[in-house]
Order: sequence, then C-alpha cells, then structure tokens
Amino acid sequence: MTLNKQVERTLEDFPETRNSDIALTIQIWETYYPEYLENGWVKIENLYDLPREDNVKRIRARIQNVEGRLLPTSEAVVKQRRINEDRWRDAMGYALEEPLSGAIQQTLN
Repeated sequence: MTLNKQVERTLEDFPETRNSDIALTIQIWETYYPEYLENGWVKIENLYDLPREDNVKRIRARIQNVEGRLLPTSEAVVKQRRINEDRWRDAMGYALEEPLSGAIQQTLN
C-alpha cells in the first residue's frame, strides 16, 4: 500500500489524527510498520525505514487543503491552518448560525 493510501485510510479510520501530523505519523507507524517498533519505541536505525513526518504532512495537507476531504475535527486546528470555516462546518454537519461578514469571509477563503 502506498504512503498516500496509508495517510488517507488513517485519516478515515482515526479522525483524531486529522488534527496532528505527529499523531498521524505515529498511527501510521503503529498500523503499517509495527515490525519497526518495540514496545512503542523506535530504534534510531529504524527511522530510515519509516515514513517521515514531513512526507506524511505533505500528503495530509493535499487531502485536506486542496481536495477538501477528511478535514480536522477541531475548530482551533481549522483556524490555525486557515481552512475555510464554511466548508469545514458543512463537512462536519454544522450549520452556520449567521452569515459571516464579507471581510471575515474573504480572510477565511
């Protein structure tokens, strides 16, 4: 399975990983590379064989920011990553309580 598919499947199966690239990377290691872990620890020499966080982050960013799928579950993370809040609320099933002002909406887009 490619790293792209591993990231996508992990984001689907473990929604909490949508908010943290570190949590996402660790979950991928635990799910797809358990032979490189010993009691939750990674030996330094095994780092060469594990996907790097920056590669995982790049794939996660494309899925969330470009494709608009598997968005973060935390509103604070949405704001930090500057994801369009209307799109996020719609994806999470939240209705907007009131329309955002034009200036705020432009900032979020």
